[in-house]
Parts: sequence; structure tokens; C-alpha cells
Amino acid sequence: MKSIQVGNVYKMGTNKGIALFQLVNLPADKRNDVEMIKVSYALFDFTPEITAAIFDKGFFFVKFPVKAAWRKKIIESVGFLNLPVDFQTPTHFRTPHYFKKDHWIISNEIDDSFIEVEQLSDEQKSLSPDSVWNDTYLKERLEEGWRLANWG
Repeated sequence: MKSIQVGNVYKMGTNKGIALFQLVNLPADKRNDVEMIKVSYALFDFTPEITAAIFDKGFFFVKFPVKAAWRKKIIESVGFLNLPVDFQTPTHFRTPHYFKKDHWIISNEIDDSFIEVEQLSDEQKSLSPDSVWNDTYLKERLEEGWRLANWG
């Protein structure tokens, strides 16, 4: 198994268990972008069999520097899952507004556009973060039980 390959599943230790995530996209612009991962909300006591069931308790997508974390031995490759034939990386994301408290920015990566909203629709609440998370931030969010549904 290649160390960095779309479909690979990686683990990372946290204070509350083992975090698992899958590499779902390698950036076209390797100099200015990072990999995208699909993160399981579940934390495990031991490394389970690597099947799609690791995502049964829910998941989210986020950009994460997989190659850097691999080189520094922060993460370990534990298996491989084929992405579904019809899988497409998310194209819309959300982030808290930089200047307006209790407002959000919804970004569209297809055409590099964005909109500002005060109230998130149910569909917008399911959008993943528009940011890059490092290993420390990812661990902290998983340990505290962070979920898209209760973010904001």
C-alpha cells in the first residue's frame, strides 16, 4: 500500500481513543493547497477492521496536511477503502464570518464564489468547514465531541 493514496485510511491517537480518517482528495495545486480527508466522528478503543462501517456514526470533510503528518509519523496508514464510484469531493463549505458575529460565509469551490448568511439552513448546517486543520486542532475537536450539527 502506498503511503499517500486516495482511499487510504489513517489513524491518529487522541486522549479519548483512536481517530480514523480517509484520504479522499489530493490537491491539483500541491504548492498552495492540501489534502482533503473524511473524518469519522467515532473514536475507537482499538483499530477496528477497516470497512465503511467506521463512518456509521457520522463524518465530516476537512482539509488536512496528510503528507506532512505522514512524514512526521503523526498518522499511520491502517488500510484502504475504495471510494464509491459516484463519489465527488464536496464543493460547498462554511466558515464563521470574519467580521460579523453570528454570520457565516458559504463558499463554492467550483466558481470561487461565496455568500454571507445570518441563519444557516438545514442544508448549510451539513456543510463541512472551509479551513485547514492541523493534527492538534483535529484531535481537540474530536475529543470534545464536535459535530457539524452543533457547530454554530
